[in-house]
This record gives sequence, structure tokens and C-alpha cells, in this order.
Amino acid sequence: MKTAVKIAIIGAGSATFAAGIVRDLCVTPGLHGSHVALMDIDARRMGNVAQMAERLNAQLGAGLSFSQTLDRAEALRGADFVLNTAQVGGHDWTEAQRSLAEKHGYYRGARLHDYGQAAFFLEVARDVARLCPNAWLIQSANPVFEGCTLMHRETGIKVLGLCHGHYAYEEVAQVLGLEKDKVSAQVPGFNHWIWMTDFRYEGRDAYPLLDEWIATKAEAYWAETDNTRTWSQNQMTRAAIHQYQIYGYMPIGDTPRMVGWWYHTDLATKQRWYGHLGGFDSEIGWGIYLQEIGRRVERVEQAALDLSRPVTDTFRAVQSREQIVPIINALVNDVPGLYQVNIPNRGPLIQGFPEDLVVEVQAVVSSAGIRGIAVPPLPRSLMASAMIPRWHRAELEVEALRSGDRHLLLHALLADPRTRSLEQAEGLLDEWLADPRNERVARLFGV
Repeated sequence: MKTAVKIAIIGAGSATFAAGIVRDLCVTPGLHGSHVALMDIDARRMGNVAQMAERLNAQLGAGLSFSQTLDRAEALRGADFVLNTAQVGGHDWTEAQRSLAEKHGYYRGARLHDYGQAAFFLEVARDVARLCPNAWLIQSANPVFEGCTLMHRETGIKVLGLCHGHYAYEEVAQVLGLEKDKVSAQVPGFNHWIWMTDFRYEGRDAYPLLDEWIATKAEAYWAETDNTRTWSQNQMTRAAIHQYQIYGYMPIGDTPRMVGWWYHTDLATKQRWYGHLGGFDSEIGWGIYLQEIGRRVERVEQAALDLSRPVTDTFRAVQSREQIVPIINALVNDVPGLYQVNIPNRGPLIQGFPEDLVVEVQAVVSSAGIRGIAVPPLPRSLMASAMIPRWHRAELEVEALRSGDRHLLLHALLADPRTRSLEQAEGLLDEWLADPRNERVARLFGV
């Protein structure tokens, strides 16, 4: 079966993401003939992506069509699916906010950029509710957890958050020397805060294999890899294993980066827990990440402009591991599949949390919709020590943006362990809200 749909990509100048989506569409026959509406505020970058997309479509014979626009409403009208990958202000504004927070004593920033992102997500969601109310809004830009919860509570549209962090359980299996096709795992939680509650090899509990590795091989592994580990490797670090030992379940994907401020107090501490680069979030690791982003953009631009080489040299004609296009195909062409998704906690899917909170679980996707699979109750110790505190932080952000209550913004900063005084937190908020680049959030809070 083949069903042509309209897919609007907001932030289509994000070269690697948009190009990857087009490639995945090209290798999915059930979606051939679809229209992709590219929308971005950077016409040059969007144009490069469009040129690459047209060439890739022609080479693979997918029959896709494309349009480009700087007008979000134009992109959204008639859309069946809306993909939001936009980063407000790009990395430059994110880094400026980090520097501002560091000036006020918050080492490596205070994640204030999440508020601007989520506020933008809500603008897009309200446009979707007005212009294409039956569309699925698929959120891939961060913060997925808070952003999807905010959009769901405020608009009631069909919101789906996607991330690929859950695949990291395969790294655990690889380090343990297990055959990947004989491994299964359940990794529920909140986005970037997921836990391997079930881990099986050949149908048997594989946690004893992990425990044996920790007892007999972990120290040798760290000694061998501490000076070779890349900026993006977090899964089998000392931090991840320590989190497993104190929380009872293995943290998966980005979770080892996010859990526990005590792993991140300074660069030396980061290097102790994450290796010589200090992990993804250190000043070293993050700098390498930004350089890599720049190189990826250059590769896409070269692929778009170099007519002497097939685009498939850069974007191979195979389905990536991103779930977006397979899920779209499952929904419109009734191709049932099991996916890891971020959806409202209806049921509830994870006990102990409200049904209007977006959680990350497995789900069956088909033309019947997205049906989340409920998980057994999480242990009380994990709930009390990790899950409820993370929920609290999300609620502060979501409700601050819903209400425009500046006190909730302040409470979020006061809960940060790096805050040493009320004056410190207020000083950062005052300067952050006064920055003209932050007009979107400032309006929400009456500034």
C-alpha cells in the first residue's frame, strides 16, 4: 500500500536531520509521492537542504515533492505530520545563555535555554491546533519531556516525542560480549531519564552478567578506555555504573549524563566519572560536539552542491535508526511495529504520575494509533530518589510557562544545587529576561 502525505519540517535548515528524513522517505515505498514542506528562518541553509533533497529524490525515484518557505503557517496548512527540530537562536544563543549563567556562578550553565525552546514549541503547537488540527506533531528537538507535556496540556493536539537514546542498551550488550540479536530490554521513564527495568539475553535475566562484568572486568575496561573514549560515550562509564549501583537499575542513553549533579561539579570531577574528555557535557566534550555539528553541516552542503558525486555517497540509501518515518508509515499504511515513544501517561503507563504527563515507554503503532504499553510499578526507592525529583523539576518548568508566574522560574533556579543565595538566582533571572534575544520568554513573564 502507498499513501502520500504532507510532512512539514520546522527547522529544516538543520541539515543532517532534514536530509536524513528525506533519505528515510525515499527508501520507504509506502510514502512515495509525499510532499515535504521545508520551513526555516535561514533561507540559505534551507535552500541547501532542498537542493540535496531534490537530488536524493531524483536518484532514488521516490516521487517526492518539496516546497520552501519562511512562513510557518504556509508550511503547516494541510499538513498530516509536523516535525519540529528547531533550536531557537541556534547554538550561538544556547552558548550565550550558558555563559551568562556561568557569570552568575552556575558552572556549565543553568539550562535556561530549555524555557525558550519550550515556549517556541507551544507556539508551533497552537499553530498546529489552528491550521492542521488532525496532524501529528512529532517533537525531536529538546526538551522533549517538558516540551511535549506543555504542548499536550495546553492544546490537546496529537503530540509524539521521539529520541534515539534507548538504543544505548545495545552498547551495554556489546561491552558484555553479547550477541545483539539475542538481547532485549525495557527502558521506561522520562526522556533522557530512562532505566533498564528488564534486560534479557536469550530470554534469561542478563543483569547477573552485568554484575559479573562490574566485579571482574570494569576496572580494566576503564583503564583501557579512559584515554580513548570519545565525547559521546557515556553508557559504560564509571558514572553510569555508579548510578546503577545506587538506583538499582542501569541508566540508559543520555540518562548517565543527566542524573546526579555530583558528577558534574567541575572538570576534574567530570573526568573522574566520564573519562579524560569529561563526557558529553564538559567544556572539552561539548566543544568537540559543536565542531562535529559544523563538519556535518559542511558535508551536507557539499553533497547538495557537488553535482559530480551522487548524494547517496553521503546519505546511503538505507533506512536510518531514526523512528520518525517508520512510525509515519505505520500510522498511515497500517504497518504495525513496536517503538520507543514519548506520549501522555494515559492508563497510566507508569504508575505514580498524572495522565497528562508525557512519559517514555514502548508502544505498538499502527493505523489504530499509538498504543503505549504499561510497565510494572517502578521500585519505591527509584521513584523517591530519581523519578519524583525529576518530575518536580519538569512541573516547575511546564507550569511556569503555562502560568507566566516568575516565582516558578525562580523556584526552578533555587532548586539547583549550584545556587548559593536568593540574590544569585534573582540576579541571573533579571539579566536573562532583560536580554533582547529572550523576548519570547520575557513576554510570557510580563517583562
